Amino acid sequence: MLTYEKILEVFRDYLSEDDTCEVLHTSRGYLVVDWESGKKDSEWVTARLCRTPKKLLEILRSDFEEYQGYRLTQGYKREITAQEETDIERMGAELATRCTEDK
Repeated sequence: MLTYEKILEVFRDYLSEDDTCEVLHTSRGYLVVDWESGKKDSEWVTARLCRTPKKLLEILRSDFEEYQGYRLTQGYKREITAQEETDIERMGAELATRCTEDK
């Protein structure tokens, strides 16, 4: 069964590594904050409210995959190859599968 707790457990290593992404528990659900979405010297950030575990999983998987591309290309200093894109998507899918396992 998909739960917030399981998703946060599965993505714990990613969240501890990527200091631009933070998940906050609020009275209305979980809020995923992207601290690097604004321009330099801007007070704007991106925040997405996750009212369901499914939405939290979708957002964290997308953020995880984007982060892996960023790391692989050393800050997007080059294009991601088709094979690398496939590998990153596979890694994201594996994490998503782990979120639904009963272990």
